[in-house]
Amino acid sequence: MWAIVPLKSLDDAKKRLATELSAEERRSLMLAMARDVLATLCQVKVLRGILIVSRTPEADALAQTFGTERFAESPTANLPIALTQASDHLTSHLGAAGVMIVPADLPLLDATEITDILRDHECVTVIPDAANIGTNCLICSPPDAIPFVFDGRSFKPHVDAAFARGFTPRVIPGRGFALDIDTVEDLRELLLRGPTTQTGTYLEKSGIASRLQDADNGRSGRPSAATGNGPENGP
Repeated sequence: MWAIVPLKSLDDAKKRLATELSAEERRSLMLAMARDVLATLCQVKVLRGILIVSRTPEADALAQTFGTERFAESPTANLPIALTQASDHLTSHLGAAGVMIVPADLPLLDATEITDILRDHECVTVIPDAANIGTNCLICSPPDAIPFVFDGRSFKPHVDAAFARGFTPRVIPGRGFALDIDTVEDLRELLLRGPTTQTGTYLEKSGIASRLQDADNGRSGRPSAATGNGPENGP
């Protein structure tokens, strides 16, 4: 079993946060989340290896830091095609019998939870997002068991594809997989649930956490702790 971690161009990272975070902040946020994901996957001993799928230059540094493989998809490939190319590469060149696709924006992943999920996996395992709309993890044995969708609304298509191919998919919630970072509300939840992650540390050190707290105080009519006129509060 190989983990596949797609990482798109950092210039396009997390555009839904563009009203709150600068382009450089969004780049740094994406890299921090990718480091959290890779660090967790490196602790999962039942994985044969990890493949970063990306053409972004930062992917080389990540692969070197975490000792992973790196695959550059075709320049015009969208995400499903890039994942298919990566999966085919793993099958043809590294003998992969299964793949586990993990997005790079899941900073609360837990190695023990992943290990348990993989040990109970059979053919197709689908872990939806918190709204049961998207797919936050897809595990396939063999790697080409079903076609990859990953268009933001892929949970039902992945389940339907499994049944169409004669597989009964295992659909499970994943605690660490539930929070993918797309909105300011997601950032706030991360600061509550994972302040010691690399992503949480980045939010604190960059001042983003303080900005979010100031915004919260402004909406509630409370003075910000930074003004010295009110009690000091955590993020």
